[in-house]
Order: sequence, then structure tokens, then C-alpha cells
Amino acid sequence: MPHYDPLRHTTNDVVRAAIVPASRGRSGGVAYTALLEAPCEETRPSCLVTHDWRNLFVHLVAAVVADALGMQEYNDVASMLIRGRADALARRLKENAKMDMRYWICAFCVNQHSSICGGFGGPPGEEGSAEYERWDANRRDSVTGDLHRCCPCAEPKLLNDSPEHTELNKFDDVMALLFVEVPDFRQLVAVDREFNLFTRLWCVAELVQAYFSGIPQNVCLHVSSALDVDAGDTLLYNKLADLTVTNCRATRPEDKEAILAKIPDTAEFDAQLQNMIFCERGLFGKKLVGFDIPRTAALIARRVKALPVEKEASGATPTGRRAPWRTAWQHMTSRLSMESAGEP
Repeated sequence: MPHYDPLRHTTNDVVRAAIVPASRGRSGGVAYTALLEAPCEETRPSCLVTHDWRNLFVHLVAAVVADALGMQEYNDVASMLIRGRADALARRLKENAKMDMRYWICAFCVNQHSSICGGFGGPPGEEGSAEYERWDANRRDSVTGDLHRCCPCAEPKLLNDSPEHTELNKFDDVMALLFVEVPDFRQLVAVDREFNLFTRLWCVAELVQAYFSGIPQNVCLHVSSALDVDAGDTLLYNKLADLTVTNCRATRPEDKEAILAKIPDTAEFDAQLQNMIFCERGLFGKKLVGFDIPRTAALIARRVKALPVEKEASGATPTGRRAPWRTAWQHMTSRLSMESAGEP
């Protein structure tokens, strides 16, 4: 990718213009990790990275390096990478015995040739609509504006119409396997500057899966001051408090339909999403000490209050307790498991 610009190119750009061409074979293709000299199968990754493909690629790399160095924000690391000081970062990683840490990143670990390499899917809406504009932007180079080249490989494409064989819907299986097999397995949440990660449906699904599976989660921000409650800017808090899974986006409309179809109660799911973000052991619990923004707090409280009241086993008399927030997510993942096993 000779024209790579760290200040403008996103992970989506790098996947389309660098990873896909590099991992294409004579007829098909493989995941980029299959090309590495050290076989990845020998050592399981100790961390899964959740990130937005539309974030800058340099920020994804910076978040991983910062996490390995025990940092909570990645701005300084990104600045060093942009200034060409990768060698200095490599020395710090070696000095801290972190060079051999393994991270699972979908862009590298999933075979893009069995899914997205050959096209962009159909437009999700009318030309000029917000959905169309996002779709069109994703198929263009962020610097040149040219359409990304489609890969001509003959690798069979396994998408939503092949739920048992596609890699795209297996994130929960990957997380469950690694959590069992890898000591101290955890999730890194690489949050972009605009916090758009929380509007991406696949990202939200990974976050909730990790939270209710008991997988430790570490948040790495561009700058921690974005969550400074003394700054007086409540836009970020309002954005997070207004989150609803029905408004989250996926690149492929079929993915959104498939995920939402697994959620029996979106109001309950939204409430548990708020819990995951704001509660004491949630993503930002430790970062929001002193959090007292009336509108945002009221929004969260109203969602919790709106949850259905749990009934006794007989189904006749309510107990007065709120239904467990994890119910919707457990139902969703159990449905995914049953369908993967061929059950109706």
C-alpha cells in the first residue's frame, strides 16, 4: 500500500488495499495470519481486540501497543508511530517482555477471501441517504476517493446464507474457546476518538458477550480527558446514554437483520448495554468517578425502570424484581448455538 497515509487511512482501507492483496493465492486466499513465519496455532492469543474498522489503522495498532505497555490511552503511541519511531516502541516492548504477546484482531485472523474480498454488497438505501453515503464511503479509499479494487480470487464466499460455515458469526465461539483455554484471557476495547465503536452492531455484540461471560475488559482511549466529567461537555455521555441496539449499524444490512432477530427484547438488551457501560464494574465504571449528569442519569434510570417485572415460576404473580439484564443476551447466544448445531 504505497500511498498509505496514517492520518487518513482507516482499518477498512488497509484490509481492502493491503491485507486482501497480500493474502491472495493462486486461486483462493487465506487469513493474513496464515502467512506469518511463526505459526499462530502454536500459541493462543491472550486478548481479543474489539474495534471499529472505520477508525484510523494507526490508532488500532497504537491501542494494541499501548495496551501491551500497560497504558490506558494510545495518543502518545500513535504520535510515535506517525513520526516513524516504531523502533523505539519495539525496544520498549522488548524491555518489558511484551513482544511475544498475541492479540486476536479480526482483520488479520479472519479469511477475508471467504467473505468480503469480492465486493461491497448492494446499496442499503436510496442514493443520497445516510445509509447509502456510509456504504459508499466504505467502498472507497479514504485518501484518493477511488473505489477499492475487488479481489478476483475464486475462494467460495460464505456469508449469512451459510451460517454454519461462515467465519463472520463465530466471534462468540472464539471468545468462549479462548476464555476456557487461555489463562488470563481478556478483551481490549480500542475506542475511536468519536466513540463510534459503540454504534457498531458487531462491536456491541462482542462487548456484551465478554461482559456477561465474565471476560476481563480493558478500555484504551485516544485520550482519557474525553471522559473528564469536570470538562462540562455532556455530549459524549448523552451519546452513550442514548445508545440503542436498534440504531446500531452494520456494514451489511443482512448482518444487522440476523443479529437483531436473535434479540427477543430490545428494551431489556438496551438496559443491559447501559449497565455494561456505566455500572461500577462496567467499561467506564472506574473512569466515571463523580459521574452526576442529570439528563444522562435519568435516561439510564428510565430504561431500567421500564424493564419487565420478573414473574414467579408459575408465571402468575410478579415478585417485584426486575428481570435479569443478561436474559436477552443469553437467549440470543443460545439461539446462535442451537442454530449452529442444526437445531430449529
